[in-house]
Amino acid sequence: DEWSAKAEELRNIAEGLRDISAQLSDFLENPEYSEIDSDAVNARLDLLDRLMLKYGGSEQALTDYLQNAREELESLRFSDECERELGALLDKSTERLVALGEELTAARKRAAAEFEKQVCSILSYLNMPDVRFTVKTEKGRYTKRGCDTAEFMISANKGENVKPLAKIASGGELSRVMLAIKSVLLDKDNVGTMIFDEIDSGISGYTAGKVGTQLKRVSGNRQVICVTHLAQIAAMADNHLLIEKTSSGGRTFTRVEPLSNEERIKEIARIMSGADITENLYNSAKELLDRSKQI
Repeated sequence: DEWSAKAEELRNIAEGLRDISAQLSDFLENPEYSEIDSDAVNARLDLLDRLMLKYGGSEQALTDYLQNAREELESLRFSDECERELGALLDKSTERLVALGEELTAARKRAAAEFEKQVCSILSYLNMPDVRFTVKTEKGRYTKRGCDTAEFMISANKGENVKPLAKIASGGELSRVMLAIKSVLLDKDNVGTMIFDEIDSGISGYTAGKVGTQLKRVSGNRQVICVTHLAQIAAMADNHLLIEKTSSGGRTFTRVEPLSNEERIKEIARIMSGADITENLYNSAKELLDRSKQI
């Protein structure tokens, strides 16, 4: 009947609950599982997730990183041996560095002696007969250019000690020294154009003529641009550009104008006197230009 069926259903439910209770008891009493194990597993999974994000974003990338780390750790176990090998290599490299540095220093000293000789020869021609020019070298720390530092030293007058070139007071002397140095280095310098701005500073007359002649020689191998206020130097040029400042509308302009041969003669004459150009002055300027063309 109906009540018998419901009683049977209740007995089945009770039996199922007893089975579930027994399974739960067994699960909780199992020595291989505990609440602590659950936390550890969750922490482990969280760590793995963070490691994968940090080292590649995938399980394979993390595995590869782990393998590389193990190999690196293994190599570090031989660090003492590596240190000895690197120390020996460093000693050998240092010996090689010192040997090459000494060779470079010796080569530089030989080159400096010849360089000094040539510079002094040109300076003597430029009306500095008592000049002494030397290259002072000192050893410093090693770089890719060796271990030497160099400084140009000069004495322009007899009886004076050599001093650093940077401390020369006379602009005329400094201009001639720079011209001499550039002249000697022509074969070593790949610059196509050399610019001398007011190289005539502090010189005049005979010395200016010598400087002009030397500039002419340099121009045989390089283009030379020279700003000058001396007729002796301007006359040596192949091309003469007149630079003038003009004012217009309250503003100042710089005008550069190439000169014809006739204009050039007049400009040379003007530079020579600064006054009205007389016939004699004109003829002197023309003669100066004619002589320069023969050099």
